[in-house]
Amino acid sequence: MNTTSNTVSSTLLALPYQLNICLGLFIWMTGNIGCIGNTIVFSSRTLRKRAYAIYLLWEALSDFIYFNFLLLTRILQKGFQIPITTHYEIICKLRPFDSIWSHGVSLSLFSFATIDRILSAQLLNSKFNKININ
Repeated sequence: MNTTSNTVSSTLLALPYQLNICLGLFIWMTGNIGCIGNTIVFSSRTLRKRAYAIYLLWEALSDFIYFNFLLLTRILQKGFQIPITTHYEIICKLRPFDSIWSHGVSLSLFSFATIDRILSAQLLNSKFNKININ
């Protein structure tokens, strides 16, 4: 009975590290695929001329930085137990800055794109209301 409890407790101790690795890498890969896809779509010639596409393109680039810096350092630190922030002072200082900056920039740019679409729809709606059909 003692070996079973040791096996279970060692499994439970290893579980958070394995979850950080597996789920973190899954989120990292899907996030990068999404960011690259958004970058390709919003940098196309037809959408490049629209303001909301510029906002969403820069949001995708900000999210790309977020996924490749913050999430990757978390996977390395928490999953693989590599002490990056204790060995490299610049990463220790940039990580909190990037966390706040990327989140703020992404939220702001998404809000700007939403406001742009709402105002464009209202402008288009007001043009159609002025048409007099007799």
